[in-house]
Amino acid sequence: MRFIVIAIFVMLATSQEFVEFYSAFSNADVGQLDGWTIQGSLSKAQADNFFTCSDATVFGGPKVFGKGAIVTRQFQLPPHFQIKISVEVWKFDAWDTQRQFFYLDNYLWETMWTGSDGTKRCATPAGGNVNSFQVDQTITHNHAALFIAFASSADKAADKMSWGFRNLKLSYLACPTECGTCLGPDAIVCQMWVPVSSSWIKNVEADGWNVKGSSNVIKTSTCAGIPIVGGPGNFGNNVSIQKIFDKLVPHYRIKVIAQFWKIDNWDNDNAVLYIDNQEKWKQNVAQVEDKEFFICDKITPGGVDGTEKIINVNFESPHNYGAALVKWTATTKKSSKQASWGIRQFQLYVAQCSSNCATCTGPSAEDCTACVSPYILLDPEDGNGSGCILKGDWVEFTSEFQGSSWTPNPDWKVSDGKNGPDFTSTCGEFKFFGGYEKTGKDAKISRKFNLPAHKRIRIAFEAWKIDNWNGEDYIVKVDGLSVWQRTFGFGDPGLADICGGDGFENYAIVDFVMGHEASTLDLVISTTIGKNNENASFALKGFKLFYEKPDACATLYTECNYTGKSFNMCEDLPNFQLAKYPSKIKSIQVPAGAKVILFDEMDYNGKTIEYTENQKCIEEYQYKFLQKNQQSYVLTANN
Repeated sequence: MRFIVIAIFVMLATSQEFVEFYSAFSNADVGQLDGWTIQGSLSKAQADNFFTCSDATVFGGPKVFGKGAIVTRQFQLPPHFQIKISVEVWKFDAWDTQRQFFYLDNYLWETMWTGSDGTKRCATPAGGNVNSFQVDQTITHNHAALFIAFASSADKAADKMSWGFRNLKLSYLACPTECGTCLGPDAIVCQMWVPVSSSWIKNVEADGWNVKGSSNVIKTSTCAGIPIVGGPGNFGNNVSIQKIFDKLVPHYRIKVIAQFWKIDNWDNDNAVLYIDNQEKWKQNVAQVEDKEFFICDKITPGGVDGTEKIINVNFESPHNYGAALVKWTATTKKSSKQASWGIRQFQLYVAQCSSNCATCTGPSAEDCTACVSPYILLDPEDGNGSGCILKGDWVEFTSEFQGSSWTPNPDWKVSDGKNGPDFTSTCGEFKFFGGYEKTGKDAKISRKFNLPAHKRIRIAFEAWKIDNWNGEDYIVKVDGLSVWQRTFGFGDPGLADICGGDGFENYAIVDFVMGHEASTLDLVISTTIGKNNENASFALKGFKLFYEKPDACATLYTECNYTGKSFNMCEDLPNFQLAKYPSKIKSIQVPAGAKVILFDEMDYNGKTIEYTENQKCIEEYQYKFLQKNQQSYVLTANN
């Protein structure tokens, strides 16, 4: 007996502990079979899935797992970078260099058994030897789901040649909590990645993807109990699938994580990924690939009995456009019944620029090359720091939902919520307004603010998605106008499954500035969570509202005592007439600390009169003085 391991290992020096997320098959409890797909079993009775040899209970064995048997399951996982498996593998009776193996996604472990391996440890139908040994392996892995398959190349029925396993344990090393994806424990190198979209983590639906070529409909298949987009009979020669991802946050790199399945008989063909119509990733699959096994059933009629290869894709590239076109295809020339392909576990990320940065070359404020309006870019050589700042005289109007000891202002309202009137919730160590079993489909969070005089407002908070969203939107409206929107998909990577039901939590930073002068502001927060989606909710945390003080404006009137027609002067006016303001000025209100200067020639020339306080009624001699060149009334405000 010998065993072979095919994988790339990265052993990291870290004191971080593995988190066990699955443990089963230490006994014969049939409840452990939930979630597993068993194909090719000799017996259909659930109790026969367990075999006792001496004092050991084995999942499989002489009653079930022989030629053609395959056992599979998939798991959803929070962000992580390593997977550890611990399992005992068993063989029963007369093997003749056949192999027993298991897949963890694209990682393959296998061993070759012979009839002489082991001893007669217990009675078996064929009376042969029994052998087992412990397997402990750690692999690099950062996909949102894990596919595991146990199978063999046994060429006889289970009562002649069989296999099984027991004491299966799976665990992972988690990413830093700041990261939605990572390759190691250092948050510095992963916290810039933000999720854009994910598809086919658990469900396989079109999800906005389009297919081109010999097929024009997104089709799915099941391979050993695992759902795949495409697959046998669906995606073959001359087929590609693509999707446009728009409204990307400012970024400098793009990352694709996915799983590509090569199915049946390829002939030195390529799996290919395009981004913005440029080939970015390609992997060749030879006509005869070493270490491939049969996973998918042959399609009938007309199918072939070929082997499968699972390819984990982890690709990143420079990218800074506001949208990205992602396309998958293969160069196979055969029909989809003879050589096909499929996709699972698609995730798209971008490496975002620093806060309020529009273009950048890296994640830090020093890497910013331009800012989003109305922010301006600081010049580090001036000694005032770097990054983007917001100019103006800003005042914090309110700060709410900070920390965990707050009580919500009663002016916050929830419509179509659940389990009120208290609409606060907890999520791990966080406290939310809204959230699980509080604000889901059809719910809206709103508040009306009465503001002092202002010219712009800024709103900032954390927009939280809870549990399983299916490409639905989180929407923020101000005075009926949609001002911020973010799409969350099922399986979006997030901090972890820290609250709610079955699904991961994630959030996005809302931070926008808009022109606004009305004395009231109506804020409405809602989502497009579908009518049939009961397992999704939303919340907010860390809300702040700022306003920018208005400019110091002088008010000019055509009559004394601040009557008649009036207009505000908030900035310099080089030509009174061209501004279409009245030529006769009889009274002026001057704001505190400001100064109004009147010129008798355009472009700030000629004689002047200055006012630093209100003028209730301008005297006749002043008025005549100003009339010397009434076609050239000019005005400036000097604050």
